Amino acid sequence: MKKIYFLKKYILPFIRIHYIFWPAKGFIVWRKCTGENIELLHIKTFKHNKGYAKELIKEMIKKIQKNLPYYSISGFSLATPDRIYLKEVYKKLGFEVSDDIPGPYKDGPSFLFYQSYEKLKKKYLEEK
Repeated sequence: MKKIYFLKKYILPFIRIHYIFWPAKGFIVWRKCTGENIELLHIKTFKHNKGYAKELIKEMIKKIQKNLPYYSISGFSLATPDRIYLKEVYKKLGFEVSDDIPGPYKDGPSFLFYQSYEKLKKKYLEEK
């Protein structure tokens, strides 16, 4: 296998981090993963219950339209007692949420949130 092919296929597509940062609202950070997936690394709003997380997801979906195809958007979150509300937040954002699992974080149990790209696109870009 030639090094150029190796770099183009297995390294370069996955090293770029993408983000949206709105100083008054919050930020979202993601990256492309294998299997035509997006890993959502961070989503944080500076004020809660204002709909900013939905706005950030919508803007992310608009941005990723330029580099299709995508299959799903997913991520992990800590499920410690002080963060248990996050499961409901992700559900409201349109994600499926797994039961707690004993990893991947050393600080406690976590959960997976995930949804197909098509379902999220429909929810955020085709909603009335």
